[in-house]
Amino acid sequence: MRDTRTFMRLGTLHLLIAIGFLSSQCQLLQAQKQGLASIREGDLRPHMEFLASGEVEGRATGETGGSAAARYLEVQARSLGLREAVAGQGLFQEYALASRSYDMKKSRIRIETTTGEETDLQLPFYSLTGLGRDSVHVEGDFVFAGYGIHDEANGYLDLAGVDVKDKIVLIMDGGPTSEDGTSGLLPGREWGNLQVSLQTKLPGLMQLGPKAVLLVPGPKSGAQDLDDLVPGMADAMSHSYSFPDRTPMGLPIPPVLFVHRKVADAILATAGKDLAELQQAIDRDLTPRSFVLEGKRGSVDLIVKQEALETANVFGILPGSDPEWSQEIILYVAHYDHLGTNASGEVFFGADDNASGSVALLEVAGAFLAEKRAPARSVGFLWVSGEEIGLFGSRYFADHPLVPLERIAAVINLDMVGRSKTPEDEQSDRDELTISGKDTVKVLGGLQSEILMEINREALKELGLVGNYTYNDLSLPGQFFYRSDHINFARKDIPVLFYSTGTHADYHRVTDRPDRIDYDVFVRMCKLAYLSGYKATGFAGEIIVDNPMSGW
Repeated sequence: MRDTRTFMRLGTLHLLIAIGFLSSQCQLLQAQKQGLASIREGDLRPHMEFLASGEVEGRATGETGGSAAARYLEVQARSLGLREAVAGQGLFQEYALASRSYDMKKSRIRIETTTGEETDLQLPFYSLTGLGRDSVHVEGDFVFAGYGIHDEANGYLDLAGVDVKDKIVLIMDGGPTSEDGTSGLLPGREWGNLQVSLQTKLPGLMQLGPKAVLLVPGPKSGAQDLDDLVPGMADAMSHSYSFPDRTPMGLPIPPVLFVHRKVADAILATAGKDLAELQQAIDRDLTPRSFVLEGKRGSVDLIVKQEALETANVFGILPGSDPEWSQEIILYVAHYDHLGTNASGEVFFGADDNASGSVALLEVAGAFLAEKRAPARSVGFLWVSGEEIGLFGSRYFADHPLVPLERIAAVINLDMVGRSKTPEDEQSDRDELTISGKDTVKVLGGLQSEILMEINREALKELGLVGNYTYNDLSLPGQFFYRSDHINFARKDIPVLFYSTGTHADYHRVTDRPDRIDYDVFVRMCKLAYLSGYKATGFAGEIIVDNPMSGW
C-alpha cells in the first residue's frame, strides 16, 4: 500500500500537469493551427525524392553520398532560418570514426595435403565473432562435424567420437530437416534461425577447443553464402566502427567464420566427400557423419584494414521568445545516414529509413516558422550520421553537446515515419516487423517524465491517432527501446519520445524506395511530431523528470 507522502507527491505532479496544460492551451491553439496547416505533402515530396535518390548513393556514413545528404540538409536548414549554436562555427558538427574492414583481396583459406598440394580459396568469408583490431591467422587439421549439434535429449550428437581440439571445424548451419528441407527433424530448437542456432551450438563446441569454426549454409537451404541466407548481414559483418580513441575487440573465443558453399565443397573434395550427399545421409537416419580429414591441413588468413572516416551532424536552433523558458530547448532528432550500396552496386535508398525522419524535421522546422510568434522555449533540430553503424552521431552529440545538456528539456526522435502496413507486410516471413495501420503510432519513451507522456497523449488524441506502447517494454527480446538515437539522450537523464510507424518488409532492403511512402501517414506523423513538440515548447512549467533512466 502506498503511504500518504506518495499520494501527495503524485497529486502534486498531476496538479502541475493540469495547470501547465490549462495555462498554455489557449495561447497555443491559434499558433498550432497555423503550424499544422503548413505541413503538406507537396513540401515533403521534393526533399524525399532527393534524399532517397541514387544521387546520394544510400547516404553511407563517411562516404560521398552521406556527405552530399548532409550538405543538402545544411542548406535547407539555413534557408529556413535555423541558427548556429555557436556563432561562426556553422551548422555542421564534424567528428571522426575509425573504420575497420576485411581486405578480401588478401584474405584467404588455404588447403594443404601431406603430398605438398596447395589450394588457395579467395571467396569472401565473414567473422561472426566480431571484427577486432588485429588480423586473424589460424592453422590446423580439418574436421567435418555435421551440424555441430550436441542434443542429448534427442540422442543426436555430431561431436561425439570426433576430436576437434586445435582443429579447424567445418559445420553446416541449421539442423536436420525433411527431404524437401521445409521442416526440422529435431524437436525443441529453432535450428533454422541463424542466431538461435549459433547461440545453441557454439557454447558446447567452444569448450572442446577448436582453432576456428567454419560455418556453411546447408545445401538444402539453396543458399551459397551469408548474403543468400540473411540479406545485408555479410556487409554488417565486414565492417566495424569506433571513435578513434576506442578500439573494438572481437569476442575472446576462436573465430567463427561464415564461408561460401564452394569453400566447404573444396575442403571436402580433398577427402572424396560431397556436402550435399553428407547432409542427405545425416538427415535420412539422423546419424552423424563427423570425421577428421586425414592428411589435410588448412590455414585461415583474415586481413583487417583500417581507415579514418570523416562525417558530421547537422544542428540548427530556432530561438524561443520567452525571456525565461527560451533558455530551454526541445530537441528534435533524426538520423540521415543509411546503408550505402551492396556488393552488386545496388543502392539502399532508405526512403523510410530514415529519409522520412530527416524530411520530417525540415517540415516541422517550417511549421514552427509558419507561426507569427516564436515558441516560448527554443527548438533544436539535429540530423545525425552514424546511426546505422552504431548510433555514433547522437552519441557524439550527447558527449560533446553544442548546447549544455541541462538546457535540453526533452528529445523527440523520428525514425521511419512514412509507411503503413501493406499486403506484402502481411505476407512477409521476416522477423520483428512492427509496422501498423494508418491510425496507429509506435511510441517509445515517455517513461522518464509523466508530463512528457501526457503531452504525447494529448497530441495523439487531437490528431485522432492511437499510441502503441508495446515496445516500451524493456524486457522484450528485440530491445526496441535501445535501438535508435533517443537512447543516447535518455542515458543522460533527458526525457525522450520516439515516434515511428514501424519496420516493414522493405526494411534494410533496396526496395525501401520513395514510391513506397504513404504520404497520408507521413503528413500525419509530421503533424504529430510538430504538435507534441509545440505543446512541450509552450508548457507552462518545468518538464519534470520523475523517473530518470539512471535510476532504473
